[in-house]
Amino acid sequence: MNAVLEKPPVKARGRKAAPAAPAPVPVRLASTDATLFAEVGDFLAQASGTDEPHGFSGDSDRLLSIGAMIALDAAKSKYSNTNAENTAYDVAACINAARLVPDDTESVERTINIHCASERLAAITGSAIHQIIFTDVPRPTRDPAPAPSAEAAISHKRFTEEQLKELYWRAYVFMDCASSVLFHYAEHADDSAVFAMRDLLDVYLKEAKRRFDNEKLGDLVSGDMPDLSCDLDRVIALIGSYATNTDDGVLHGVEHLLSSAKRIADGDEGVLG
Repeated sequence: MNAVLEKPPVKARGRKAAPAAPAPVPVRLASTDATLFAEVGDFLAQASGTDEPHGFSGDSDRLLSIGAMIALDAAKSKYSNTNAENTAYDVAACINAARLVPDDTESVERTINIHCASERLAAITGSAIHQIIFTDVPRPTRDPAPAPSAEAAISHKRFTEEQLKELYWRAYVFMDCASSVLFHYAEHADDSAVFAMRDLLDVYLKEAKRRFDNEKLGDLVSGDMPDLSCDLDRVIALIGSYATNTDDGVLHGVEHLLSSAKRIADGDEGVLG
């Protein structure tokens, strides 16, 4: 399950073999999309109804409810936007908008339902979850902190590119270890919430590997890794909250490993030796 950070080997080029007869392209059955949309609608309806202590509007509830209605209509072949794929992107847009409502909250239960809906939207569109659903964008606040001054940015210039790669690698190792523990524990726990958190962490782990392979590690000026740090923030909050509510020692251990990864991703110079 867990990805390993290494460069893929270069494939040797040789003489092309004679092309075989093309395999028939599988036809996507309308009933498949209908079933997926019905499940998306159910999951988003559950997500919109979770008990969230919103400080302000609660618009995220309404947006998720709108996404559910679009999906349930699509299950009856009533597409909001030409076809099944475009309609799936409309539903995804509602989820993304819900995650951008300032100061609204997202509980473990809501995140799990959104993730389950996202898996099915990804199946309809043929995309990866992170390509259609915001998984690493911080929720805005109504009173954002002022941007740092130019002098402050200069004062934080402390990491070389090689040091940043080392920090990223070390953060990834802690994250990968946490994912391994959660992967094996999920089978023992036999808890749908633990399975969902396992799958969510795996999505973030694969995204971390993708960034490392593409050398999109963060800001060389400040030494921050905002994307990785934001992913870790979200999954730590979910696992930590669930571990506290259930008094689960293993999940607290996973939370500790992920917290170590976040500390490094935020620029812990002590690990550089």
